[in-house]
Amino acid sequence: MDHTQAHMTPAAFQKKTYALKGAVTVEQRGEQTVLVFSDGFHTKKGPDLKVFLSKISVSDATGANATTDAVRLGALTSNKGGQEYVLPEGVTLSDYSSVLVHCEAFSKLWGGADIS
Repeated sequence: MDHTQAHMTPAAFQKKTYALKGAVTVEQRGEQTVLVFSDGFHTKKGPDLKVFLSKISVSDATGANATTDAVRLGALTSNKGGQEYVLPEGVTLSDYSSVLVHCEAFSKLWGGADIS
């Protein structure tokens, strides 16, 4: 039996510093909430790219505030292709506005997708 349920319609990635293509969806898998980047995801390679859940919308996010009150989900697995990020236990998705791809080493916001 498949317990995977789509949580939202795909949210398209938006450019801030560099172009991002593709979309992100949220799936509930049993007790886990998973952010799923589409197979068509693609962006420029970077030295220290991380994925964050942010309380700031993509339009308001900058390199300076991208990690403020954000949850780091981990290093970007690849600059292209489908990938998944599991939300840590205790994190409530509805408390966040966007998913951001951000270079921590140089405080450069690649871009993101609004999820609320």
